[in-house]
Amino acid sequence: MFKRMFIVFEGIDGSGKTTQAKLLTKKLNAFYTCEPTEGQIGRLIREILKGKKKCEKETLALLFAADRVEHVKLIEEKLKESHVVCDRYLYSSIAYQTSQGVDEDFILQINRFAKKPDIVVLLTVDVEEGMKRLGKEKEIFEKEEFLKKVQNKYLKLAKKEGFIVIDTTNKSINESHEEILKIIKSKLWGLSNMSIGE
Repeated sequence: MFKRMFIVFEGIDGSGKTTQAKLLTKKLNAFYTCEPTEGQIGRLIREILKGKKKCEKETLALLFAADRVEHVKLIEEKLKESHVVCDRYLYSSIAYQTSQGVDEDFILQINRFAKKPDIVVLLTVDVEEGMKRLGKEKEIFEKEEFLKKVQNKYLKLAKKEGFIVIDTTNKSINESHEEILKIIKSKLWGLSNMSIGE
């Protein structure tokens, strides 16, 4: 019996993290989840991100933390049954909201309850390419200069926290998936002979 893992995908908008998180979920027969969640607080956050409602940047940070409190309970429950793959987590709050000007210590303090992931996969992308992938309908954070700032913050976090970093700029969806799968497989199974899907 091997440990059920909590795997997080991070990256700027257009990096391919949602696609890759869902592909890995299917391959591992894991539980897929995301932030913001589909709960009441998560739905409010989505309205703010779409520009339908407004609030102070610190209020948004608090909303993300509140949504995460409920989310962590779900993650811990699901880890009793299977691996959990999460599309965005605490590091999104740090990368995006410090880039907005929110103090990092404040973000860490209000998220001190957050469960530490076993694996974090950071997908990077050339920002111009990422913007092209997003299409016309964009959220409030989806501006080129801002996303460059966010990606730089992610890379600093990756160095500090030991994330797996994969550049998806010139790779097909399948190429990125195979690269992720190879690394995850080695992390999950180590020297075991068991293959993914068994």
